Amino acid sequence: MPSRHNASDSNQNINRRNVIATIGAAGAASLAGCGGQSNGGDGGDGGDGGDGELFPLDVQIEVNADNSDRLQMVELIAESMEQSGYFNTTVETYEWNTYVGRVLDPEYQNNGVIPCIGLSGTFNPGSFCNALHHSDNIGACCNLNGINDSELDDLIDDARYGVDVASDSQLRGERYDEVWNYLAEERYSSITHFDLATAVSNTDVHGFEMWPFAEGTYSYNMFAPQDEQVMWLDRDNAAGDSDLSDLTEGGTMRIAISANVESFDPPHSSDTTSTLAQGFLFEALITSDSEGNVYPWLAESYEALDTQDIDRTAYADYMSTVGTTEEGAVDTDEQVIIQHPEDSPAEDDEVRVLLPDDATEAAEDGTYGMQYRYNLQEGVEFHNGDELTAEDVVATYEYVENSVLAPQTFDSLLTVVQIDEYTVDLYAQVPDAEAERSLPGRSILSSSQIQEVEKGNIDPREGNTPIGTGPYEFSEFEDEQYYEVTKFDNYWTEQKGVSEAFSWFDGSGDFPDGPVIDDFEVEIVPDDSTRSGALQNGEVDSTYGLNTATLDDFKSSEDFLVYGVETGGYEYIQYPVNVAPFDDARLRKAINHLIPRERIVENVLNGYARPAWTDLPALAQGSGTADADALEEEIRPTNEYDVERAGELLDQVAADN
Repeated sequence: MPSRHNASDSNQNINRRNVIATIGAAGAASLAGCGGQSNGGDGGDGGDGGDGELFPLDVQIEVNADNSDRLQMVELIAESMEQSGYFNTTVETYEWNTYVGRVLDPEYQNNGVIPCIGLSGTFNPGSFCNALHHSDNIGACCNLNGINDSELDDLIDDARYGVDVASDSQLRGERYDEVWNYLAEERYSSITHFDLATAVSNTDVHGFEMWPFAEGTYSYNMFAPQDEQVMWLDRDNAAGDSDLSDLTEGGTMRIAISANVESFDPPHSSDTTSTLAQGFLFEALITSDSEGNVYPWLAESYEALDTQDIDRTAYADYMSTVGTTEEGAVDTDEQVIIQHPEDSPAEDDEVRVLLPDDATEAAEDGTYGMQYRYNLQEGVEFHNGDELTAEDVVATYEYVENSVLAPQTFDSLLTVVQIDEYTVDLYAQVPDAEAERSLPGRSILSSSQIQEVEKGNIDPREGNTPIGTGPYEFSEFEDEQYYEVTKFDNYWTEQKGVSEAFSWFDGSGDFPDGPVIDDFEVEIVPDDSTRSGALQNGEVDSTYGLNTATLDDFKSSEDFLVYGVETGGYEYIQYPVNVAPFDDARLRKAINHLIPRERIVENVLNGYARPAWTDLPALAQGSGTADADALEEEIRPTNEYDVERAGELLDQVAADN
């Protein structure tokens, strides 16, 4: 068995508000290359590991200690590698803050460490390849080990950007199939499984349905007319077969979550529990249903006005020239919207970049990729009494500049321009197949609050009450312990009625005009067993993300209901491709064949997940592949547990070393 250590976190302090968007509160785990002791094991079908001087290769496995499922998964992978006879493996555990600090350190990619990250993808297929592998995300998102492959960058970009894929979903799927096959060949990372998002509620909670992304679990359930979804409390009748005709109003719902809210400031925080909290308070121009279809929300309507066939070199005449740093970064405090594709901060003393004012000038001159117009709902009130106008939308996107969410905003967005009091245009840099969902995806903030606070300080810990347009307003927060939100008396959909507010709503007359629960009290309880006990003891009504070992007990009880749905959440190990011997694709493929995906799902996750035979979950298959069945048939053999094939590949590596 691999040996196991616990590392001190005394010298590893980070600002968790800088945690990248796709790493959720559940934490991350990683695999590495140093230290350990081999014992051979009983599964050495791949050889004795004695060929050449390279093997057995020392591999250290790191994991956050506070996620028992992930720790068990990493230990299972370590054991499988150890038993092959080619590796000495060591498991080392860290507390969550310490571990995130390690993986976000720019030097991490030079350690020979293979991080295993838990991410939340989206309905867009790009979130299952771009964040992990695109060179633009080195140091900005989840490309933690410096993967820099220009051919792969081009494949990913060609599947998302351009008039052809923006107008032809079949072609887009074919382009993404090229990406998945390329990744299978290079094996820069290994997705182990796709999560089954789960929540457990007592039978006082009626109308609950599982949303495929953990951060939206409760905001979706409290009020989602696009799916006729609303939950309510009835403490006298048990949930089960109830429908809208049984709906009761009022009450306080008590929830337990697994981590602290690191910030209530939407662009400047991105972990799952912070986004979940913000979902009570803030809203965006659009929303989507559980299948990913987009609907207007704060925008009463929207339309694509124009698409132009340009690439990013079209902005050269509008670009400013700025210097570069010794570290190979652009030397400017302003948000870089576009860097000229022919310039390199790592090689050039000066580079051409498009800055925010430059971008607005270009759009006004008619240089842009796409133009979308959003007509805002009138009469929408912020919690401070101000009315939502186009000024708030423009101010919000300016506030996003140089924030945690800036990389995934300005990968497509060019600029935002106010047309009149209730009309705003959003421009894409180039034709973008994801523009309809990605351009208007930011939570809209109050321009008056933005003017009063420093960036990143919309947070009660900074003396600033978060102000949004959402159905609940901030009430109380005790750091590391709990927060409370209260129903907003002047919530705009209740003032208008859902039928008037949403021209697309054709649901039941029984569906309410807003959420019906009065208050939410949210307890912060990091320990799984403590949260489970709080639910069993009636201290809370609902929780999510429990250790999978406890779910069957809740499932067998008449007092609780367990909800689950396959999600965009996934976990992966990423190989340090710039550190020998991991720069050899055969080594990476061999380790991939030693990942027992089915055992992880069945023995560790108790069936509450699905093995990742391809890099694409079901919810993103519509635009992410031309033929999902054909893709799985082609890619699955490269992801099967196959000790013999792993041994063949490792023998080849040894022979060349």
